[in-house]
Amino acid sequence: MNKNLMLLAALALGGCAMTSGSNMTQLEANTWQLQGASADAFTLQIAEGKVAGKGGCNRYFGGITKLDDQTLTLAGLGSTRMACMGDLMAKEGDYLQKLTQVASYQVSGNQLVLKDARQATLLTFDAKLAE
Repeated sequence: MNKNLMLLAALALGGCAMTSGSNMTQLEANTWQLQGASADAFTLQIAEGKVAGKGGCNRYFGGITKLDDQTLTLAGLGSTRMACMGDLMAKEGDYLQKLTQVASYQVSGNQLVLKDARQATLLTFDAKLAE
């Protein structure tokens, strides 16, 4: 009977370990499209300790200072410097500013929510389907 209890405990702990890594795995496995944005104007991709994507009309890039199952902080964001049409430049500036405020994230199915230090939602993304 003790062997059965130990086996169940090991399975339960193993399942928890797999679940705790899945948030980060999902985060890194997808390209994320900002909800409400047209086409692929605002995207986010995280891989190998770096962040990159499109911010409206420019590409942006940067580093990750902390990443675990719930925490995400970005640093050293930079971007290309192409001129944008209409109000896209202001939208891009707002988007990039929000990225600098990210303190945590939550992946739920095909949705990614980036939050600030107070747990207020900054940006919400959908997983971008492969083309």
